[in-house]
Amino acid sequence: MSALLQTLSRGLARVTGWVIVAITTVMMVSLILQVFSRYVLGQGFTWTEELALFLFTWVVLLAATTAIRDDGHVRLQLFIDLLPGAARRIWMRCLTLTVLIFCLVFAATGAEYVSATLGQVSAAVQYPIEALHMAAPVTGVLGAIHALARLLAPQSVIDGTPETGGMV
Repeated sequence: MSALLQTLSRGLARVTGWVIVAITTVMMVSLILQVFSRYVLGQGFTWTEELALFLFTWVVLLAATTAIRDDGHVRLQLFIDLLPGAARRIWMRCLTLTVLIFCLVFAATGAEYVSATLGQVSAAVQYPIEALHMAAPVTGVLGAIHALARLLAPQSVIDGTPETGGMV
């Protein structure tokens, strides 16, 4: 079970990385078009800023899921380094469990929000607003998968010791 979950997490992280690169590229092109249209053409496009904001939301949340997988979330490492081995392992498991719970709540409440906003459209582009709001449940599920994979990983991966690094 753990090996299958590790493989799933690794594959999802790889795909997520490529999606992040693609979305960031489109976002940057959109922002460059906005600057070009505003300063060269004298009138900004109405859709570029909204598209960039939409893509930025997805990039940030997707990147957060890879940070969960790679153990890159914010924490007080100085405090953790002061803990003895057993206490450090317990603390790291507690942190991972907390991240897992947060991701599950984020996914559930995000799904409720998507349901509550069905049928609405964005102001400029007129895309279904659920496309933006789906970022919460999708990334909540992705983050939960990565957190669960970390939680069920061999102890050396969770320890947070420099020689083990992130999950491979």
